[in-house]
Amino acid sequence: MVFTPRPPVVGRLRGHWQLAVDVALGAATAALFVLSGTTVATPLAVAQLLPLVGRRRFPAVVLIVVGCATAAHTALGMARAVGFFPATIALYTAATHGSRAVRWVLCPTVGLVMAAASAVRHGPVEGLLMAVVTVTVAWLAGVERGEHLRQRTEAASHRSEAARQRSEAARQRAEAERQRAQAARLRLERRIAEQEIAAAEDRERLARRVHDTLAHSVTVMLLQTEALRATTSLDPAGERRLDVVLHAGREALAEVRAALADGAERDPAALLAARLETLRGAGLRLAGRPPDLGELLPAPIRAVADRLVGEAATNALRHDGPGTLLTITTASDDSRLFLRITTEPGGSGGGRSPRGTAGFGLRSLSQDITAYGGELTYGPVAPSGWRIEATFPLSDTSVTDPSAGRRHTPGRQTSPSRVDHGAAVR
Repeated sequence: MVFTPRPPVVGRLRGHWQLAVDVALGAATAALFVLSGTTVATPLAVAQLLPLVGRRRFPAVVLIVVGCATAAHTALGMARAVGFFPATIALYTAATHGSRAVRWVLCPTVGLVMAAASAVRHGPVEGLLMAVVTVTVAWLAGVERGEHLRQRTEAASHRSEAARQRSEAARQRAEAERQRAQAARLRLERRIAEQEIAAAEDRERLARRVHDTLAHSVTVMLLQTEALRATTSLDPAGERRLDVVLHAGREALAEVRAALADGAERDPAALLAARLETLRGAGLRLAGRPPDLGELLPAPIRAVADRLVGEAATNALRHDGPGTLLTITTASDDSRLFLRITTEPGGSGGGRSPRGTAGFGLRSLSQDITAYGGELTYGPVAPSGWRIEATFPLSDTSVTDPSAGRRHTPGRQTSPSRVDHGAAVR
């Protein structure tokens, strides 16, 4: 759409069009007075024409001045056809006024004055009757116009009030919706808080039960072992076995108390080293030195990997017995670390106890590794032994605590290049 700029004169007249109309109307009426020879007395003619410029601002005053001048001019012999024209304009304008006194008292009074002057000059029929008809038509037209304007104003006011009420109703609905949403949010927060409190109470109750049960059982085992040492003469090998049992029991008590305490957790790498040392003393064989996963994995993922190695080592000794060989190898590409743990039972008879399905430890670790974006597989290998394979992401940019309940994007399933780190531990 192309907008054509208005000329400056048109722009100025647009804001004062009523004044322009009044001036033009007064000029046309003055021309009629001059051309028709209506004027009998110039001052009275000026009194009839000049006030019309301010008829919109001062309708009552203009009506009185123009009406009285018209009556006086008529009494002096002014022609009625053109001479009454200024008075009808003033009467029409005053009749549209909002004041009832102006509409219903002043307008008829001025009309009667002009009709009486016309009757004195021109008689009852051509003077009085014609003046009454002319004045009445102008007066009633003005009243009708004023009523129409007032109705339009009231309608506009009603529409504005209705729009305001609709806006207020919409605001109240939005406020009610906001309050409902806030109430729902508060209910949800209260329900979550109650669930968290209940879960915390359950965890605390479970922690007390675990602590009481394990502490009692392990303490009894330690006391019985100490009693066995004090009452029985053992060879050096038996003494070493008792030392391993006592050390393992004391470490188990320390780990249980540390896990259930409110303090900071112990270093997973230190826990893993202590566990492997204890298991080695109980008869587990390690193929070389375990890899340092702290140099390969971020801290939260490394803790899970250390737990996995410790769980695999414990299961190997428990199920396959002393002399079991534990082999840990790692490989990596640009985004993942591959960890493989294999066990080979010592002796020709294989493991001393069948494994069956995986226990709670491996299932729990599988959930944690999956939550971190990795994968865990495990199972027996022929002719005997066990193999565990895990995949870990090398970056922790998308890692969050698995307890938050969020799943993470798994690593890629293809490995364009692998760097084997197993030579040092094989």
